[in-house]
Amino acid sequence: MSNRAGQATAFMAITPIVAGKEDELRAYLDGLSQDESPFALLPRTHFARWVILDDWNDEKSQPKKDHLLSRYLIFTSNFDGDLSSYLDELCDKLAPQAGELWGRCVGCPDGAAGEALKEYLMHNKINTGFFVAAYPHLRVGDVKRALDTRARLIDFAVSSQGMRPAELQSAFNAEFLLTDGSR
Repeated sequence: MSNRAGQATAFMAITPIVAGKEDELRAYLDGLSQDESPFALLPRTHFARWVILDDWNDEKSQPKKDHLLSRYLIFTSNFDGDLSSYLDELCDKLAPQAGELWGRCVGCPDGAAGEALKEYLMHNKINTGFFVAAYPHLRVGDVKRALDTRARLIDFAVSSQGMRPAELQSAFNAEFLLTDGSR
């Protein structure tokens, strides 16, 4: 089982939620803004999320019904570089959010920050069974620059409708090429 794809790393931790704290945790997660994600504080993050697992979804065709003894908080993240330094950054920069999240989970250290939180997350780490990075050889900054270029190109295509060929070439060069003709 590999938690690496190119230069990208995957991490998953599954932590049991303290009985009676599930609704508070769900409300906190629901209140997080996608536009102002806490993960913006971690610039190496490609993708991350928290999910509450309430129970197994048993198939009707199965004779035995399994149930979880508690609800669990699942945290997954895909990021640039190594796990240890990423968790150091997460445990430092997300300390206020960490208390709201893992502070409602069984065994989370008081304060939910620093080395103690890192050890807690590592203790609850689950290896990914299958990890595929969308861009295994590109870092977050590379992807963001490519997305910015794509948006600029779409805007240019819309705004340049009806230009004559020479005017279009000149406008394209001014927008996308450096003076020496390179990109």
